[in-house]
Amino acid sequence: MQLCVWLAAFYLLFTSSLVSANELELIFYRAPKPLNWQTPGSLVRSAYQNMKARVNGHPYPHPISHVNVRLQCGNEPSIYRGMTSVRSNLSYVWDFAFKGVALDAFMMNVKGRSYTEEEVLSWLGTLKRQGYVRSLKLILNSDQCARVQRYIHLYEELHLDEVYGGLRSLPHYGQGAGCSAYAVSFLQILDFFPPSLDQAWKRKLKVPLELLSSQTRSAHIGFFGYLRGKDRPWASEKEAYTNLEFWDPDLMYAWVGNNMSAEKDPNSPFQRVVWDVRSYPTSTKYFFAYRRGTLDNTVDYHIRNRGRLMTDEELLNKTPRTCRLFQSCP
Repeated sequence: MQLCVWLAAFYLLFTSSLVSANELELIFYRAPKPLNWQTPGSLVRSAYQNMKARVNGHPYPHPISHVNVRLQCGNEPSIYRGMTSVRSNLSYVWDFAFKGVALDAFMMNVKGRSYTEEEVLSWLGTLKRQGYVRSLKLILNSDQCARVQRYIHLYEELHLDEVYGGLRSLPHYGQGAGCSAYAVSFLQILDFFPPSLDQAWKRKLKVPLELLSSQTRSAHIGFFGYLRGKDRPWASEKEAYTNLEFWDPDLMYAWVGNNMSAEKDPNSPFQRVVWDVRSYPTSTKYFFAYRRGTLDNTVDYHIRNRGRLMTDEELLNKTPRTCRLFQSCP
């Protein structure tokens, strides 16, 4: 009898450990010092100061905050992903100095790639111990985990990982993605992204058009102007502006700390929210807004146009429908 009880207990422990090995984790890194969103100039200057931040004598890897994704399905090794630019700081300086790029740098698509597992693991442990990292972990069932695997495979098959998106770029529309939009897309394809979470993680700005460069005009204040102290408020309703809405990794990080259910590692400042979604139905929706013909054209368009100044229509997010569907884009 005791042997049967022991075997039953072992079976439950073994099977539960297998189930819990299906995990999707969104890993949030805060900026070294909080970005100052009060004015456009304070944002640029605080971002620039964070570029100089160091941890344990090494450059801080995510000066304006970041999100990584970790997926583990069953006994397979964890997969780490996270979007970043392939461009050097020097190439950005070139754009600021000679191409006239200004605040529109936050909205432009550039050449991108995903961080490797080796890169992520090289800084993750240290930043956890320093309190720079928090996370949201979803415990998945096997069907949900397989769905995420298919999404990663298709995303990279389409070469969308080669487009590091501006803050308005949405991966489900084939536009590429920044690190936070990429991470959020995993929750969206699982249909586990409620409006309350969307609003808690989202930052909204009215960016004056006069501060944005385009193919036809230059911004009134450039990057170096901000560093010299030039500034102005965000736009009012009475002037020309474009809406900028995006998921902010700093807000994601803060959300974990504000959540009463957050776990805390007793040996470090690391905190994590765990969400068990195994009993929820697995979504069967298609991952993207367009089917393959239009989707391939869309991705190709954004790959070909990485790094260029935007048109006035693109700044306003009012590109004609025929171009939005990528049937006849310039």
